[in-house]
Amino acid sequence: MNNKIAIGLATFIIILNGFIGHFFAPNGIFLTPIVLIITTLFVAFGTKNINVIIISILTYFFVALNDISIKLYSGGSHDNEGLCFVHLFLFFGLIPTFGILFVGIFKQNEEKLVNKIIALVLFVLLIAIHMLIFRSLGLGRFYSIE
Repeated sequence: MNNKIAIGLATFIIILNGFIGHFFAPNGIFLTPIVLIITTLFVAFGTKNINVIIISILTYFFVALNDISIKLYSGGSHDNEGLCFVHLFLFFGLIPTFGILFVGIFKQNEEKLVNKIIALVLFVLLIAIHMLIFRSLGLGRFYSIE
């Protein structure tokens, strides 16, 4: 698959899930694990000749984009219980996402082992920093589901 097509499809899926989350709440939250798995598959296996560190950053980018769009634009009232619900489904998606990323990175034979390890550690660090910065994003917002 062409790199532009793979990244374009992953972007489209994230944007579509944002719309689903806004207009058909809470389905966007429920679809988060599936969306993260599909976008990671596109990035890890659909792209060719991309450095594993860039693959790790792209995977994080799509996870963060989905998380931010759900937290800011999903329908309903955004309270602490809802935020925990969003985080629960985010972590449900992050577990297989990390596994897919791990396999995708270690299948790249032309990369050095050090770069593969750096890519995986970088992904975990980016997710940890994301959770610290955006953990309460969207609290207090309300979007009518009507």
